[in-house]
Amino acid sequence: MNDYNLIEEFEEDFRLLESDDNSSHSEDENDRQTRLGNLRTFYSQRRKIFELFDDEKTRKTFRFDKPSIMYITNLLTPFLKVRITKAKRRITPFDQVLIALQFYGTGTFQTVVGNVLKYSQATVCRSIHDVSRALCMIARDHINFPPNLLQLKREFAEIARIPGIIGCIDGTHIRLQRPHQHEYAFVNRKGYHSINVQGVCDANGRFLSVNATKPGSVHDSTMFKTSALGLQCAQGEFGEGFLLGDSGYGCTTYLITPFNIPSNDEEVAYGDCLLTICNDGLSAFLLKEKFNRSHKRTRCIIERAFRAVKRRFHCLHGEIRVQPQRACKIILACFVLNNIALERKQPDFDDDIEEGELFECMMPRTNVPEPSNQQDARARRFIIIS
Repeated sequence: MNDYNLIEEFEEDFRLLESDDNSSHSEDENDRQTRLGNLRTFYSQRRKIFELFDDEKTRKTFRFDKPSIMYITNLLTPFLKVRITKAKRRITPFDQVLIALQFYGTGTFQTVVGNVLKYSQATVCRSIHDVSRALCMIARDHINFPPNLLQLKREFAEIARIPGIIGCIDGTHIRLQRPHQHEYAFVNRKGYHSINVQGVCDANGRFLSVNATKPGSVHDSTMFKTSALGLQCAQGEFGEGFLLGDSGYGCTTYLITPFNIPSNDEEVAYGDCLLTICNDGLSAFLLKEKFNRSHKRTRCIIERAFRAVKRRFHCLHGEIRVQPQRACKIILACFVLNNIALERKQPDFDDDIEEGELFECMMPRTNVPEPSNQQDARARRFIIIS
């Protein structure tokens, strides 16, 4: 039997299992009841699918080893209820976690997920939503800045000798199906619908802050300025620590960007003037090149962190086929799980990403102009490497 016929057979089974006992059916009633009883017995064994998987199959399918899956289930059980389907079947928190993990990990269309784990599409959709919501409820426990920022600064300084960094910031776009409302707001600069995700990570790729609430049309710099993290930075809550970002952000004393290539004589003259701060005999060009190399070497950590999340959770590779509010929860849930994977020392995934499969927005960066009133921020870049 080919895969198509197998899926059709499963879908027919689901319709029978979810139907009311009094509904009409073309089969003889006795045959129908016999078949229904056999199906319930067969599908009640779904938990054995997990138990029979070896370690490699478990990790490939659910993206975690078995102890970690039980750990995640224990974390989420207080937020998940045992549900009873129309066919009087119990869907436990463990069942719901397995459903969601396979969806996050494989990116498989929900009906196919239901076929593999032998659940209906309605059960799969509900489970993904409930588990995603539960993960969002514990997000602050797993995505946060540590109380002591000194260790963050030390680990970043070991990379390229830039002192004072508390995190690398960037944005990535997660493709979204066309929304029913405010469709234009989700169209990004590349012309497709997306959620713009802002992330900040430490030197080990662990996410310290994630904002997955803005539509694709919102620019990275605007997203940061209006975010809770941006307000915290502006109010000085991180002291002398600063974030490292690309030229898509404006340079401030708390978010340091690379030097823009001088576009006119005035900018060159201004850079030469700042050399008096360093007084090390380097030309302005060499000094900027030195800083930009160190900046790039350090900031690439956030790009690797985004790639690692998308390799672990393939649902972020392509188009999330739910409405924006639910998509935002799915995205944040994946980042929470990624940090849990790091905490539990789960190995990374080296799954090849085919060209065109990964819809991360790799748009050309537009350098944000630096107004003259940002002299303190610009001067700080020279002080850092002096």
